[in-house]
Amino acid sequence: MARRAMGAVEQGSREEWINLFAADATLEDPVDGSPGLTGTDAIANFWDTSIAMFEAVQFDVRRIHEAPGEAVVLAEISIRTPGGESAQYDAAIHYRVDDSGDISHLRAFWDLPDVMQQLSAT
Repeated sequence: MARRAMGAVEQGSREEWINLFAADATLEDPVDGSPGLTGTDAIANFWDTSIAMFEAVQFDVRRIHEAPGEAVVLAEISIRTPGGESAQYDAAIHYRVDDSGDISHLRAFWDLPDVMQQLSAT
């Protein structure tokens, strides 16, 4: 599931990515102490206001640790906007799936201030 989700983001496949989530799924990206976004409408809005702003997103997966119903992905992520701003950062992404195999909870740990600084410097 983790590879499918990352692949959908890399390919800009909004509907494919959203359809990987359970109707009551929670998304925390980045994890920052807030309760996160719950439900596919909120997750679709996250795509439209965050992921869609990038011309390119690439995951260089370093390792995936899997267990029944969940996985943690360690990856280097590269992003680029249509205006040429770019950033590279490391992330730990925790995927949890329900009994149907849909993503029930996604928690992405990465440093938002560092990424914003990189984007504003290019």
